[in-house]
Amino acid sequence: MAPHVYLITGANKGLGYEAVRILAECFRDNAIVLLGARSHERGKAALAKIRQSNPSFDYANVHLVQIDVSKLDSIQAAADFDKATYGNVHVLINNAALTTHAEGPEMCFQVNVFGVYDTLNVFYPLLVPHESSNIVVASVAGAWTLSAMSCDLQAIFEDFTALDNATVRGLLNDWLAAYEGKPSKYTWPSPEASTRAYGISKTAVMALTRKWTVEHPDIKTTIVCPG
Repeated sequence: MAPHVYLITGANKGLGYEAVRILAECFRDNAIVLLGARSHERGKAALAKIRQSNPSFDYANVHLVQIDVSKLDSIQAAADFDKATYGNVHVLINNAALTTHAEGPEMCFQVNVFGVYDTLNVFYPLLVPHESSNIVVASVAGAWTLSAMSCDLQAIFEDFTALDNATVRGLLNDWLAAYEGKPSKYTWPSPEASTRAYGISKTAVMALTRKWTVEHPDIKTTIVCPG
């Protein structure tokens, strides 16, 4: 039987890095584990670190794939490479995320929300119906932020089937206006209650992922909320 292909985005550190290491060791003979990283150099460094971490295991089943989920062309290039090289993806772990404001809230939204949604859609043709799985790494911060929202905002995010990219982008822009002290349509939770853009992004990606799951019942999708 051909080995299953696992792709983990944002895998050069943190949870993604550990997922690569564990999957490679647990499924040595029947898995190809793709370490997805935005930076080729950081990906190479992570791959070297993994190989040095356990000299008794060669990690020959781990390969580097450059993928920047903030850029649609990078996602498409990674998908094209995977298709040409491996044919399919059996498990897609959407782990890439920004946790701080270092690159600004707009980039946080682009990576954590739209980057995940774009990755799901671009890689969908490579997933094997009724066999493949998607795992979206969200955060308990998303649930906390949702619970801190007003009733009208909670209703919007919980009615996920009515959401689309444009609606979510409009909501995030409204949050940004409120965060910057500008007029906004909705009353948003305080930055402390929502962990700022990070928490808002995780609430949004959870809603969009639930919508995607309903629209693609042939793929098992799981939202994981570590924290």
